[in-house]
Amino acid sequence: MGIKEFMLFLHIIFASFWVGGMIFLVLVLSPFVRKLPIRDQAFQEVGKRFSFYGTLLTLLGLFITGLFNIHYILGFSNLFNFSNQYTLTLWHKIGLFLIVVVVSLVHDLYFGKRALQGSFYRIMARILGFVNLILSLAIVYFAVLLRFGG
Repeated sequence: MGIKEFMLFLHIIFASFWVGGMIFLVLVLSPFVRKLPIRDQAFQEVGKRFSFYGTLLTLLGLFITGLFNIHYILGFSNLFNFSNQYTLTLWHKIGLFLIVVVVSLVHDLYFGKRALQGSFYRIMARILGFVNLILSLAIVYFAVLLRFGG
C-alpha cells in the first residue's frame, strides 16, 4: 500500500467515524439516554467525549487527509480548473465540509455547553446536530460522485 492509498484509507476511516458516530448518537444513544433520570448529565458527558474524538480529531483528520488526497488525486495546480466536473464536485464537498466545521463549533462550543441552561439551548443543540448529520451525509454523497469521476 502506497501513501496515496493509505491517505484515502485514513480519510474513509475518519469519515466513517464522524458520520457513523452521529448516526449512532441519533438512532441508538439518544433514545436510550432520554429515558434515564440523569439524561442531561449523560448527554453532557457523551457530548464532551464525542466533541473531542468525533469532532476535533476526526474533522482535523479529514482536513489533513483531504489535503493529501487533493495532492495525490487531483493536484493543487488543478484545484481551480472549474471546467472539470471532478473539480466542481470537489468544491461542493469542500464547501459543505467548511459549513460542517462551523456548525460543529457552534454546536459543541456554544449550544451544547449551554444545553442544561434551558430548553432553547437544548433544542438548538439538537437541531444543529441534525443539520450536521444531513450535511455530512451530503458530503458522503459528493465523495461517491468523486469516486465515479465527479
